[in-house]
Parts: sequence; C-alpha cells; structure tokens
Amino acid sequence: MEKAPAELVDLARAWIAAGHARDVDLMERLSATPEGGAVFCVASSPDSNLTLRGLLDHLKEYPPCEPVGSNPSGFVEGDVAWLFDNPKILIPGEEGASIRITVVLRRTIDGWRVVHGHLSEGVAHLE
Repeated sequence: MEKAPAELVDLARAWIAAGHARDVDLMERLSATPEGGAVFCVASSPDSNLTLRGLLDHLKEYPPCEPVGSNPSGFVEGDVAWLFDNPKILIPGEEGASIRITVVLRRTIDGWRVVHGHLSEGVAHLE
C-alpha cells in the first residue's frame, strides 16, 4: 500500500468539487458508469443508497455549493485507490456544514475512475 499520488488526489478533488458545483457531466466522465454499478451513499439517511445515475439526478435538484478546504488524501494498492476528504461546504443562505467524504477509484482501460463515493454530514458525537 502506497500513499495516493498527486494524480489521484487531483482526480478525487475534481470529482468532489464537481458534485458540489452540480457539474454532473464532469462527475459522469470521472466515474465508472456500468448500469446498476457503483453505489453512492449520499448521506446518513436510510434511503440514500443511489446508483451513479440516481446520484446525478439527485444533485440536479439542489443549488450549487462550494467545498472549502478540500484536501483529499489516501492510499493506492494495485488497481484500487481510496481517498478521504473533510471539507466544509458553503451552502447559499445557510451556515457551512462539515462533511466527510470517501472516494474509491479503480484503474480501468480508460484510466482511473470513481467507482464509489460516500458522503456523511458532520454530526456532533453524543457522549
């Protein structure tokens, strides 16, 4: 296992930023897109497991927002990489929210592509 190189960090950062900018075309180009394939857990709610198409359709329903302090890091082994990021999201008309996001990538014949993403909204831990 090795630290993820800059190429994968940049790809993860671009995919995360595209999601928040609602640039679904870029997200789709950076993702592996088999029908019924990758599942993206959008939030902590029970009904948030979506295919890539479901995620892209979901994102179109919301206004763009901006991730601040995005600095993905992670690891790669063979043809699989996983990166984590913890940016703050600036939502127009609301307070910022801290999120935790994990992006899993796989090397394909077309290059590295996102195959799974998981986003959790920051929630205070109960003692």
